[in-house]
Amino acid sequence: MVVYNVIMSREEYKLCEEKAISLLKEYGIEKPFVDVAYVAARKGLQIKIVKMPEKYKDVAGFLDVESKTIYVNNEDPANRQTFTIAHELGHFVLKHDPGQVGVLLRLPVPGDQKTAIEKEADVFAANLLVPKKMLLQTMKEYDLTSDQVDILARIFAVSRMTMMYRLKWLGLEKYGNYRW
Repeated sequence: MVVYNVIMSREEYKLCEEKAISLLKEYGIEKPFVDVAYVAARKGLQIKIVKMPEKYKDVAGFLDVESKTIYVNNEDPANRQTFTIAHELGHFVLKHDPGQVGVLLRLPVPGDQKTAIEKEADVFAANLLVPKKMLLQTMKEYDLTSDQVDILARIFAVSRMTMMYRLKWLGLEKYGNYRW
C-alpha cells in the first residue's frame, strides 16, 4: 500500500472551498439540501447510477471526463451517492488531470493514504454539500447543536459520517451543546 501523507495547504483548501461556494451562488442555492445532480447537469455532466461489475464492487463511483459522465454505484445509499457525485464533480470543476484521477472507493480511505487531488475533491464535496455558512444558518434557524449530528445529516442529505467530519473540520464539535 502506498502512503501519500499529503497535507493540503490553507491556500489549496481555500481554492476548493471557493469553487464550491461559487457554484452554489451561480445556481442560487442558499438552503439545504444541495441537489448535486442538478449542479452536475448544469455543468454539462451526465450521471449514471449503475451496478458495478463484480470486480469493481468496492467502487463508489468515477468520472469519465471524455464522455462527461459520473458513474455511481447503485448499491450505495442515496446520501453516499450524493457525496460520490459531489466528489466526482469536484474533479471536473477543479480540472484535475484525468490521468491522475482514480476511482472513489466505497470504504473510507484514511486521509494519509489519499493523493492530493483526491483530498481536493473531498474538500470540494464537503464544502458543496455542507457549506459552513449554510450549516451555521441552519443550526441557528432550527436551534440545533453540533451534538445533533443525525438531524443535521438528514437536513443536508449527507451521511452521519460526512456530517461528523464536517463538524470536526469546522471546529464545531468542540462546543458540545453550544447554541448559536
